[in-house]
Amino acid sequence: MLKISRETQRKSERDGALEKEGYMRYLKRDMGMMLTGMALGVLLTGGAVAAGVMAEPSWQNIYVDGRQVQMAAYNIAGNNYVKLRDIGKEVGFNVYWQDGVQVDSSAPYTGEAPAKANSQPTPPAATSLQISSMKGTELTVGERSSLFISPDGTGCTVVSSNLSVASLEQVAGYWVVVPKAPGSVTVTVTNAAGESGSLVFTVKTDTSAPAEIDLNANMDIRQEMVRLINEVRQEHGLAALPVNDALMNAAQDCSTQHVSDHQPYDYMILPKYGWSHGASYNLAILDSANFDEAALTAVSLWLNSPGHLNTMLEEKATCIGTGVSVAWGRIYCYMVVGSPRWANAYT
Repeated sequence: MLKISRETQRKSERDGALEKEGYMRYLKRDMGMMLTGMALGVLLTGGAVAAGVMAEPSWQNIYVDGRQVQMAAYNIAGNNYVKLRDIGKEVGFNVYWQDGVQVDSSAPYTGEAPAKANSQPTPPAATSLQISSMKGTELTVGERSSLFISPDGTGCTVVSSNLSVASLEQVAGYWVVVPKAPGSVTVTVTNAAGESGSLVFTVKTDTSAPAEIDLNANMDIRQEMVRLINEVRQEHGLAALPVNDALMNAAQDCSTQHVSDHQPYDYMILPKYGWSHGASYNLAILDSANFDEAALTAVSLWLNSPGHLNTMLEEKATCIGTGVSVAWGRIYCYMVVGSPRWANAYT
């Protein structure tokens, strides 16, 4: 609180007469302060200062929070004026010039404008690699997922923090996460420029899998299907395809789904059995009364269907697998051919 006490006019005149002559010597020196004080007085009192007014030294005692302080003051038209800077010093706020008189009540008095912040733009931070997973970050054991890396998905180093939970493979130019056991794992990607990004995966046990699939069921019929398909290939001048255990298991799993058309499951199941590449399927559904002739009947149906024949005669295929299961009076026959050069969208 700023308090300026005022004495009576009689005392002011008496004391002023004694010292007026001495103080007038300093009047010119303090004219700049007086003019500032006069302008401040206009702002504080809302009055007007007429031209040619007389400013005289004021003898009023000045107190700040009950403590008397020394400030040069002037009496103009019955009002006391002091410099705003002096008030700032005694009360504790900053006053400075910067495109006008600035008062900063939150800062201690220095009389100087605060240093300006660095106007130089902050250089942008190095861009981090953006990584995403085709199937998300929650995977089940055996559920492989491709990584999408931006802006540069090639020439990167990819590392798994726990290879026992998830390993990494490259398939058709893509990095693929291969979940192996329940747990948490961080996959970190770093490019040649040193930019990096990471993704945390949670691997869970696949509780939705069927109780048990007999992967060796109906093996005689399945092997006969392979023999007949290879005969068709040789008749068309193509090499016979060797059996691949992963494709045999995948085809048998698909046959136990007992569906009437091809499903995404046909391709999603391939990585579970260790085949991370692409493949092509044929499906035939027969009456169970034809069980003993199932292999011959299925291959004959495919032979007389252009699209299915093309699958059997796939020139770039390198291996084959078959599957047969029986349910609800029907026989579900699958064949699948594949090549390590083919890509699987689900891996």
